[in-house]
Parts: sequence; C-alpha cells; structure tokens
Amino acid sequence: MLAGGGGITVADMAGLAARAEEAGCAGVYLAEAWRSGFVALAAMAGRTERISLGPYVLNAHARTPMIAGMSAVDLDELSGGRLVLGVGSGNRVTNESYQGVPVTRPLRKMREYVELLRLVTSARRGDRVDYAGEVHRMSGWRCQVDPVRDSVPIVLAATSPRMTRLAAAVADGIGLGSLQSAEYVARIAAECRAAAAREDFTVLMAALVAVDSDTERAREAARAAVVNLYAGKPHPHYDALLRSQGYEPVAEEVDGAVRRGDLAAARRAVTDEVVDRLTVAGTPHECARRLREYSDVDEILLVNVGGMRYEAGPAEHDARRALLASYEPLLELAAAV
Repeated sequence: MLAGGGGITVADMAGLAARAEEAGCAGVYLAEAWRSGFVALAAMAGRTERISLGPYVLNAHARTPMIAGMSAVDLDELSGGRLVLGVGSGNRVTNESYQGVPVTRPLRKMREYVELLRLVTSARRGDRVDYAGEVHRMSGWRCQVDPVRDSVPIVLAATSPRMTRLAAAVADGIGLGSLQSAEYVARIAAECRAAAAREDFTVLMAALVAVDSDTERAREAARAAVVNLYAGKPHPHYDALLRSQGYEPVAEEVDGAVRRGDLAAARRAVTDEVVDRLTVAGTPHECARRLREYSDVDEILLVNVGGMRYEAGPAEHDARRALLASYEPLLELAAAV
C-alpha cells in the first residue's frame, strides 16, 4: 500500500501502516511528495513488526548519496532490516521549480547514485569509501556503524526505456509508475528480469485504485486521478506512458483541457478503456479481479485515489477524517487479495 496525503498527520500514517500490517499487506511505502521520504517511515517502523517499508521513491536530486545512504542504514536498523530503498531522478518540476536544482544527465546520475548508495549502505565500521564518477564524487568518508544487513535492497524508479534498462543493470528491482496495463507491465517485467539475469530481481508497480460500492463513483475518482497527473504539477512521463500504450488522442485531449483550465472536460476525455485497462476502479470484487491480472508483478502498491475527492473538504478536520475513512475500503481490498 502507498500511504500518505496532504491532509493527514504522521501519526495517522503510522496508524495506517499498523492497520495495513493487520490486513496482511506485504509492505507500506511513502511517496516523497506531501511528506519527506524518511521521517514518517520511521514512525511506521515503530508501529509495525513484519511489513516492508520504504520511500516510493526517494528523490535523488534532493539528497547526496552519502546522506541518503546513512539515512537508509539508520531506518533499516530502526525497522529491524525491513527497508526497501526506492530511489528515482524525480519530477522536473519538483527539482527545477521547487528546489532550484537543474536536471542534467539523469541516466549517468542515477547509475552513479545507485552505485554509491550500495557502497555507503554496505560499508562496515571503519570502512573507507572513495568514488570518482562523472556526476558524483566521494573521498575519504569512513563508516561509523555496522549495518544490520549486508545490503539494503535498492529499487530504481523507471518509466522510460533507457531508465528501465539501467534499473535492470544496476538495481535490485524496478519501481514502475502508475497508468500501465497488465500487458504492458508483463512485457516490461519480462525484459527486466531477462536483462538482470537474477532470480531475485523484483518488479514493483503503483496502481491507481478507487474502491467504492458504487462502481461509477469509483470510475469518476479514477478519471480525476488520471487528470491529476497533468494538473497542478505535470508528470510528463505519464503523458508519455499514455501515448506509448496507444492512447495518444486521450493524452492530447486531457493535456489541452488542462491547459485551458477546464478540468471537467479533461475528466470527460479519459475514456472508459483507459479507466478499465490502466487503473483499478470499481467495487471491491471488481478491483480484486483487476489486481489479479497483474500476475507478473512481485508487489503492487495500492494508491488511494478514492481519497482525492476529499481534498477540497469544507474544513481541515472534516477533510482529514474523510481522507482517513477513504482508506478503509483499500485496506479491505488488500485483505481480500
């Protein structure tokens, strides 16, 4: 499950993680969007015992490999060796507009970033790490603590073909985005596993999930979630995913409507086929059936898009309560599958 949201507290997220563990979830992950990538996960570690925990994903432009690696070692220790470290190059808007950090040579950067993370997270007390790359450098750093595991699994977020190939080459797994059909994911997963030539290479994906007893209400929430990938902070890679899967007309209409400020028209442009094939929306039974179609994925992160409709609640307290309530059907779905 993917936890988090702009209207709930860190304590709320820790409670959701505990509920997710009770429901039988394999892991709980946190998008570094509304919240930072490690703090809430530390709170979740204190409320859980079994499930995997991790950022999905950590922004590599926001932290040096040294700081990210030390934080990962600390969280892995705190959780008893349950961290799955998801990293990615981040969204260009987040990096350049929000942080003022230019995005240059992302493929080279991520190759070196993952290599350095491995060195930092596997170093034992007294070990010295030196690294001279084209983007990243490290000299003279010595580890001051023994990690609880020989290595922390690193998952590289990838949506483009070149980043996908890089994930297979340097990471322990690939973190796929949302808005992908089961057939598309199956092909990418097969290609990655073949290229990695490792039996333990893992494939994770994040599914946009709207669970509701009213099928049409769930489908409308899914449509709004697709539009949300264009509105506010644009995600160009999702636009590319739509087009690469044969939905260029939908992408054109949604993008045009968002640029005009007509979000209602943008939602109408999201066709039934896009909802049916690229999201998971409907009753609990319908959603469970859809999730089973993604049989080639090791772990599916359930992204609660049903809660998005509560973002414009009349009062902060009511919005928070409604957002928390929107996770209930998601937890029930997780228990069912």
